[in-house]
Amino acid sequence: MFLAKKIEPQKLFAKEILDYKVKTKKFGLINYVNLDNAATTPPLFDVEEGVDKYLAGYGSVHRGAGAKSKISTDIYEHSRVVIKKFVNAKQNDYVIYTGNTTGGINTAAYFFSFLAGQIMVSAVEHSSSWLPWIKAEGIKLLGKKQYSLSEMEVVNRQIQKLGRAQVIKYDVNENFEFDLGDIEKKLKQNKIKAVVLTASSNITGYCPDIKAVGKLAHKYGAYFVVDACQFLQHHKIDMQKMNVDFLVASGHKFYAPYGGGFLIGPKNFLDEFLPHQIGGGNLPYITEQGEFLRYKNQMAHDPGTPNAVGAVAMMYALEKIKELGLKNIENYEKKLSEKLFDYLESNPKIEVYVRREHLSTVLPFNIKGKNPIAVAEKLNSDYGIGVRAGSFCVYQVVRKLLKITDEKEIIESVKCGRSEKIPALVRASIGLCNTEKDIDRIISAIKEMTK
Repeated sequence: MFLAKKIEPQKLFAKEILDYKVKTKKFGLINYVNLDNAATTPPLFDVEEGVDKYLAGYGSVHRGAGAKSKISTDIYEHSRVVIKKFVNAKQNDYVIYTGNTTGGINTAAYFFSFLAGQIMVSAVEHSSSWLPWIKAEGIKLLGKKQYSLSEMEVVNRQIQKLGRAQVIKYDVNENFEFDLGDIEKKLKQNKIKAVVLTASSNITGYCPDIKAVGKLAHKYGAYFVVDACQFLQHHKIDMQKMNVDFLVASGHKFYAPYGGGFLIGPKNFLDEFLPHQIGGGNLPYITEQGEFLRYKNQMAHDPGTPNAVGAVAMMYALEKIKELGLKNIENYEKKLSEKLFDYLESNPKIEVYVRREHLSTVLPFNIKGKNPIAVAEKLNSDYGIGVRAGSFCVYQVVRKLLKITDEKEIIESVKCGRSEKIPALVRASIGLCNTEKDIDRIISAIKEMTK
């Protein structure tokens, strides 16, 4: 039975965060409104408190014989258990810590580049879930030859060319939804080793049927890799029920901005490879001849002194999110999103780029006839509202939304060092730190800007 729990931002975040003051042209000193949560989120109070407590007893993780080292190591290792339980990973799955989602995908791409076959990503994938595969596959196909520094420009182009041929795209329909039939067709026609999926679009908010895509991937012998960085703080994810083999996410997206991220993957896969990074700490012994010996465990993929603070911050954040309940979080955020969406849709001077049925926590829009970058800057300077404007690392989505079919001018301007031709949208994104007053502020601001 679902029990509704009241979400109260003033009880979740430190007063200094919620009452942060900025100087504006219209109102002087005013409370800042953060509507850029899809980019990064503030730390929960429980996270700040937990990190402070952890730091008081902090010692060298996995290295020291002292009490602080042992306590720090135990908490650090327990954080993996919390993360695995939160996403219902398999018992033998590893949690490999990275700096962020980009780091997680790059790590996965390194491993997969050793295997025969191609990678399949969506045509609207975030750059972080797309480009690492191109680079890793391209480097592997380039071969064993080594080059001089003066040849690197040519080599870099060759890596991209070879890599792009290895990364197949599956597209979206006119509603920006994935076509399972198209995915299956490409799986039939090609030898795919991994299917990559963004669990929630950082622009349109679309959340695909993760389980169905995973089922197709497994049907044709492919691994299923899910980018959950825009998903797991808003919606429930279950790796086992959703057929997910690898999962990546970033702490700064779920209220733990301490430089932590993770890649979860199966032991029987990751044990077969040398670690992505290697050096101190993750090898038990190195012989006189320089042969490095390793154990087949998570530690092999945990080189150097780890970002223990980032790891435990994610643990505290996920524990708090679980306590609040993802259904409660969904309902709270949905109410705020719908209020802003209803206004944007009702204003004839606004172009909204999200469909009501896909509405989650991101609301991309443009004011007709106004430069998106200028709109974002004005919201900040005049009204104390933080949003983001740009292409959000998903240029293919923005081109589709803005119906751009010829990018010659864009390419030429970028090559000349100018950015004004790069297509852009304004994006407001909602999180647990927001209230109805925040939504009222941006609605009032846009009303004035569109008079």
